[in-house]
Amino acid sequence: MIKNLPTHLDFEQFLVKEYFRLGSINKVFHEHRFNLPISFAGYDRVLNKFKVVKSAGPNSKLSESLHVLSLLANYKIPLEKVYHQLAPKTIQVSINTIHRILHYIRLGLVRRRGTALIISPKDQPNKVLVGNDQSLNNSVLGNKGDLSLPMGHSKTGEPIRDSIARILQNEVFTDHVINRQFAWNIIPKHIKPIMYINIADIQVSVYKLDLPQKYNKFSSLKLSNLNYRDLNSLNKHSLRPGVKEILTNYSTETNNDGVLTINSDLNSRIYALAREQAR
Repeated sequence: MIKNLPTHLDFEQFLVKEYFRLGSINKVFHEHRFNLPISFAGYDRVLNKFKVVKSAGPNSKLSESLHVLSLLANYKIPLEKVYHQLAPKTIQVSINTIHRILHYIRLGLVRRRGTALIISPKDQPNKVLVGNDQSLNNSVLGNKGDLSLPMGHSKTGEPIRDSIARILQNEVFTDHVINRQFAWNIIPKHIKPIMYINIADIQVSVYKLDLPQKYNKFSSLKLSNLNYRDLNSLNKHSLRPGVKEILTNYSTETNNDGVLTINSDLNSRIYALAREQAR
């Protein structure tokens, strides 16, 4: 039961916040035992009213998958042993999903899309916005709290503006969306990726955003302690898979005509392990 449930605009804001917290309308209804005074269609209309760019994938399961793959690369033992002996019993991602991801990594292919943002204060490219990843529901997985850039899933073929806005809404300016103050104009009209990186079976497009000083209040239910940090200081911290490679290639970026495509260290280690096992 929901106690002291607000009404009218407050109720709509409550629904939007719950959507950002849980990631889908179904999960919100399930969390509240289907005891919400609104229909699924009505909930969807509220999200449209607040101009929410809806979810494109299960970020929590992605973090679980990356953790299992990291264990596999570190211990170099069969996946079944990693999954059943080293991974916690509470893990939700299935072993079949991990096998499918491994298959794509070993073939050098991707099947999903993602977006990552390098956000800096205007005229200070040596600073980037990072926060502590809170997407894992169980701290025994070991990765909860790793520093991360704002990043997540995207839909294949969707407008770049929507891909970027989804990340900004979920991981940078959540309160602005809830208060209907999200500034769409901070996304350049003709923005292009500065690089691509393959993380697991996802090709992540990386974009650079420079924010005016007035956009300095950050909020997210997925990243905590959001703040600008010096690039040189980030190597001292535990980083989410792929983040170190993104920042390293960003800091050494040159004016090449082509857009760089790189593999994450995790993918490289999995690929090397597969070659060893094939001998």
